[in-house]
Amino acid sequence: MTNTQKRINALFEATKNWLHDDNQYLADAIDRTVREGYFSFEDVNYAIDVIRKSISESVIEKWVKRAELDDEHNASRKNVLCLHAGNLPLVGFQDAFATLLSGARYTGKISRKDPYLLPTFLNEVKKTGQWSDMDVQWTHRLGDFEGMPHDAVVFAGSESSVPEVRDAIDKFELAHEGTQFLIRTAHFSMAYLDQKDNKTLRELADGILRYGGKGCRSVAVVVSPFLIDDVKEGLTDQIKNFWLENPQHELPPAKLKQQYAYNEAIERPQLWLKYFLLQEGGFELDQDFVCYWVQGGKSKVAELSQRYESQLQSIYVTDSQTEVPDLKQEIELLTHVQQPALFWKPDGVDLLEWLID
Repeated sequence: MTNTQKRINALFEATKNWLHDDNQYLADAIDRTVREGYFSFEDVNYAIDVIRKSISESVIEKWVKRAELDDEHNASRKNVLCLHAGNLPLVGFQDAFATLLSGARYTGKISRKDPYLLPTFLNEVKKTGQWSDMDVQWTHRLGDFEGMPHDAVVFAGSESSVPEVRDAIDKFELAHEGTQFLIRTAHFSMAYLDQKDNKTLRELADGILRYGGKGCRSVAVVVSPFLIDDVKEGLTDQIKNFWLENPQHELPPAKLKQQYAYNEAIERPQLWLKYFLLQEGGFELDQDFVCYWVQGGKSKVAELSQRYESQLQSIYVTDSQTEVPDLKQEIELLTHVQQPALFWKPDGVDLLEWLID
């Protein structure tokens, strides 16, 4: 058996053990995460369920084949530092998984905003790693790795946080002259809505509201041939249904209601639902809990994608046959907005390919 196949087997086994109903360590981590107010129980369960549905031995092997990973073409001589974000539950899972799958030595800085969940997976990898060549270490404090330079650093965050992260890496001597950096700064996604049936509006509500709209895959801009008033009733029903099943975890700041009052004063069409605001136009993209509605067609999608290229993560459509001319980014189905494949490409980069290249 090749070393690559051993890693595939070990990672799949570790993931199965981690997701098993009898894993008390994961159950305790979920309980503590919810009890201490990091995320809602519904969002944590949703994130875990997405991983459970997205992963299988065949999916891992498909990713390996696509990246052309094998015993000769891998990252086994690299030390890789993953600075995990904490804006969503288990948002760092793919980075950790890809790093381990590549054969690199994984070093993880766990976010203080999501301190308990990912380490339960890493513990299972550590236990199962005896069957392969996987090397795993992690901490909640970057300074714990002081004086340990890495060959690659993977980081996701806002553009404003990049200098601070670079300074910390220099301060603790975590990089050397040849260190490669993969820095992801996209932070919102866009949907093209050309249908308004209940199923589509339900998927849109989930895409906007899941995780409080704070994920880079979350829909913050909707382009549609419909006015917001054309879908207001149906979308309101779907949003209320969503919140019945997934109570809002974090309340918006007071300035959101001020934005609603301002929209009322200038007679801007909007949909106000106490915890979230959808409004036509008035692009700011400077606060959470707001989704912007733009009336237009496919050309408007292409125009906005060029204007916000560095900030835009994904573009969703309602039908697999939909094509958007002059669009550089790949498009995805709205139904998958919060359920990405294991091997999806954040910021258009396949991490496994990047690591082994």
